[in-house]
Amino acid sequence: MKKLIVTLVMCFAVSSIAMAAPMTDLQKGESAAGYLYWNPKIEIGSYDIGSYDIGSSNANGFYTETALTDKVIVGIETMKGDRTINVLGTKVSADTRFTDFTVQYKVDNNVRIIAGNRNYDTNASATGYGSISASTNKFIYGIGASTPIGDKTTGYVTYLHDSYADDWQIGANQTLSKNVLLNVNYRYHDEDYVTLKGVGAGIIYKF
Repeated sequence: MKKLIVTLVMCFAVSSIAMAAPMTDLQKGESAAGYLYWNPKIEIGSYDIGSYDIGSSNANGFYTETALTDKVIVGIETMKGDRTINVLGTKVSADTRFTDFTVQYKVDNNVRIIAGNRNYDTNASATGYGSISASTNKFIYGIGASTPIGDKTTGYVTYLHDSYADDWQIGANQTLSKNVLLNVNYRYHDEDYVTLKGVGAGIIYKF
């Protein structure tokens, strides 16, 4: 039992509620800001304990980005989530946050190269076994592509990678008004011992 608890805490400590911001069409001088929600299912697995279903976690965050030129978009995003489970009578908790600083380069109107820094910040604990904290920065890079799928709807796909994880997202932005977009997406985040997957949504304001 002790080995199970300690392994779960360690896995929690190196994981994060991480996801990329939606891919938004911005022209030079335009900016966007948005609220994001994600409800991923979390699975932890290792050679020591096998596969362990943690359940779902509610994650909330915000992002903003600005088109500096016709080709370059800079942005920042932060997302926070927490999860508490009971394992054989022991409470195991994790409080996780990640923050991305990214630069996007438009190859053309539909394709972007993405690069930046991702900060992982996690605190995990188990009653009677202590706690552990981890904070690290990782270089992230990837690619995104988008295409219109209706008069007011744009679909997109993004992929990001760092030395911790691979992150895929497929989604759509629906125009509600001149400045407001509704985002719906599905994300899959895969680390060495942790997998997060599920549907997310957000509201985006362009200005």
